[in-house]
Amino acid sequence: MRRRRPIEVFSISFLDLICGALGAVIILYVAIPKGPPPKVFEPDRLSEFLSKDLEASRDEVRTLKAQLAQAKLEKLEADKKIPPAEAGPFDVGFQFKGRKIVFLVDTSYSMTEEDRMGQVKAGLKMLLTSLPSTHEVDIVQFPFGEVAPFKSLWGATRATTSVNKSDAFDFIYRMRPDGGTPTRDALLFVLQNYPGLSDIVVLSDGSPTLHNSNQKDDIYDILEAVRRRNTGAVRISSIGVGSEFTTDKQSDRYKFLSLLSSDHKGFFVGF
Repeated sequence: MRRRRPIEVFSISFLDLICGALGAVIILYVAIPKGPPPKVFEPDRLSEFLSKDLEASRDEVRTLKAQLAQAKLEKLEADKKIPPAEAGPFDVGFQFKGRKIVFLVDTSYSMTEEDRMGQVKAGLKMLLTSLPSTHEVDIVQFPFGEVAPFKSLWGATRATTSVNKSDAFDFIYRMRPDGGTPTRDALLFVLQNYPGLSDIVVLSDGSPTLHNSNQKDDIYDILEAVRRRNTGAVRISSIGVGSEFTTDKQSDRYKFLSLLSSDHKGFFVGF
């Protein structure tokens, strides 16, 4: 009788393994969600898509250009409101005709009263601080003690840069009240030696006197001399320092400074 061939256990186990792995792959393929298939643009549709994207980019560029043009227009309109360097008048706390200004500071002995010198120094420093570098200034004190009827900081106007302001502050700090009130000498000196000047601002507390003397100067003669000398139509303004400027408007000091300012279209303030 023919003998039956034995069944190989390894072959059956390997077949089971293969079938199990294949089933697992099928199950995973069915169970895991699958996204949409990738888009494949046909040549015509791809060209249409790129054209739309390009047009959208062009729209964004046109919008940005319009915004930039509007910003430039607004800046030009704002610049028109800023006066040119040679124009005027300018208002920096006080009304100035232009940007070349000389401050005439009374340093006579009477400025020791009521702390007038301290008030003038503080006010002048604040005024200089507020001026932009487009302005040019000089400071002339009168008198310079017994040495001379006046003394200037530079002898010419200079731009109000930070360095020049620092020099001006040092000059103001060194001012000391002494002597008379030679206003005539200081005014005529400035009118003769500062070409192109736009403004003079006088800060004083008293009636003009002769240099190194208590003898009063003739205020009406001074006014006439200044009118003759002021051929460049410099605006002359005045700041009267001391209580008499608010209590006695009939005094010579009040009349002199107020008339000096009105003659030359300047401002006058008494405090």
